[in-house]
Amino acid sequence: MKKRTLTWLRAILCVTAITMFTACLEGGRNTMSDSTIGIVRFDTKTARKVLDVYGGVFYSPTFDNMQEGACCYIAFEVDFNAPENDPAVLELNGYYTVTVTYKEDIDKYMMSPGTLTDTTQVLADETPVTNALDTKLGYLNGVLFMAHQLKKASDQREIWDLSYDMQNRMTEESGRHIYNVYLRATVRVSSAKTQEEGYDVCAYEMKYFMDTAAEQEKNAGQTTFYIRFHYVSEINGDILTWKHADMEMNVGEVITTAP
Repeated sequence: MKKRTLTWLRAILCVTAITMFTACLEGGRNTMSDSTIGIVRFDTKTARKVLDVYGGVFYSPTFDNMQEGACCYIAFEVDFNAPENDPAVLELNGYYTVTVTYKEDIDKYMMSPGTLTDTTQVLADETPVTNALDTKLGYLNGVLFMAHQLKKASDQREIWDLSYDMQNRMTEESGRHIYNVYLRATVRVSSAKTQEEGYDVCAYEMKYFMDTAAEQEKNAGQTTFYIRFHYVSEINGDILTWKHADMEMNVGEVITTAP
């Protein structure tokens, strides 16, 4: 994984909904520049690779050679006066055509289906995490985008694992329904360079976990629930120190983003 900077993280928070587009008139041009995260999808109607983003869909030749389901962050510009963005064309195609000025791939992982890793054993090449939930970047089409903080060299690469115990998935604490997951990182490519605090932005396919939790809470009359991320904050020999961070989820956010 590549090292992400604070500037990158702040920019990625500016996810854009199509329904909230506001045009910027610059020198007579009806354009807008922004940034967002999204998921590549093959659109059967137009036979093109498109990018699902919050509130809408983008097309750019940049997506043509990407795999379906791939996740990325882009900076983009949209020209509202371009013929391909004419309202009639938009209605026909179902997407805005944009110019991608920057793209960064985001590593995507499948959540382990109910198989919890052994929380008492140090994994091979495991590395501690400073903050599992540094930033929640969004939930889209069953995929949760998150930024994790950890101490690492600039060219160090990690693999992340997210799992849960199917038999002990939910607990109640002070009236809050908490769904427990366990996040761990192992070093895939090591480095001898000096370590410093860095960030990994990851995407987790966890549709089943989210859908079942949201439906359970909806049926119970709840509008929110919490996901507790347990993570290894320190490794001393064969002793693990665990911490946790809670993330609030809105039931409607999960149900309405289901494809």
